[in-house]
Amino acid sequence: MTPVRGPLPVRLGLTLALALAPLAGCVSSGRFAAMEGRVRSLETNDQQRRAQLNEAVERATAQVRTLNEQLEQARTQTRNTADLGARMESFEERIRGLTGTLEELRHSLDEGSQARTQVATRVEAVERRLGIAPMVDPSQVPAENPALLTLARQAFDARDYPRARFLAQALVTRAATDPLADDAVLLVARAQLAENRAATAVQELNRLMQAYPAGDAVPDALATLAEAFTNLRMCTQAQRTLRLLIERHGRTPAGAQAPTRLEAVRRLPREACSE
Repeated sequence: MTPVRGPLPVRLGLTLALALAPLAGCVSSGRFAAMEGRVRSLETNDQQRRAQLNEAVERATAQVRTLNEQLEQARTQTRNTADLGARMESFEERIRGLTGTLEELRHSLDEGSQARTQVATRVEAVERRLGIAPMVDPSQVPAENPALLTLARQAFDARDYPRARFLAQALVTRAATDPLADDAVLLVARAQLAENRAATAVQELNRLMQAYPAGDAVPDALATLAEAFTNLRMCTQAQRTLRLLIERHGRTPAGAQAPTRLEAVRRLPREACSE
């Protein structure tokens, strides 16, 4: 007998049909119908099983696809985590570098602050010597000129010459026409002379005699001027100044001492005078 080819349900049906063909005449129609029903039931069950298998395959495929997606996401997250770790290490390295730079800047700033403090101290000292820096708080400067001059003289007696000059100059600045102004200028010059600034003292004394030619401080100013000339080794000028003091103000205390001082200048050794 020639083999029957084709799909399983069809082959099964044809096989059964060929096998039952000789018996067709013998088998009742009821039994044949029952057999056909069983064949159809088998075919139906086979189709259902195939459908179930297909559904199972599709579900498995979907699960595999989902797992692959999750695996790829996990791999991506792993790469991202690795990248994040590398970036964090880079950030930490930069932070360490910036921290070191910050410490260096702070150190430099501290050194700069110390240098500025030292410079400020030196500048203040120079200003104090020059009399251009305030020696007292302006709010503490007496409002009355006599009290201000007294305070300046006390500073001079205490050998605080910068303070004395500052206070005396404050009086001259705010009250140049006050009767005590020439005394204040004289105190400024005497402080300069005490600080070995004879040339500056000469200029200050000349300003005094030009601004206050009739002031009661002129005799003492001439005596101080003669002393400044002597310090500058200008003995001839010192002698002329003392003679002028004797001639014009001989009856003042400074004029009374002038002859003695004149004789002392005359007796100075030659090497003590440049003229």
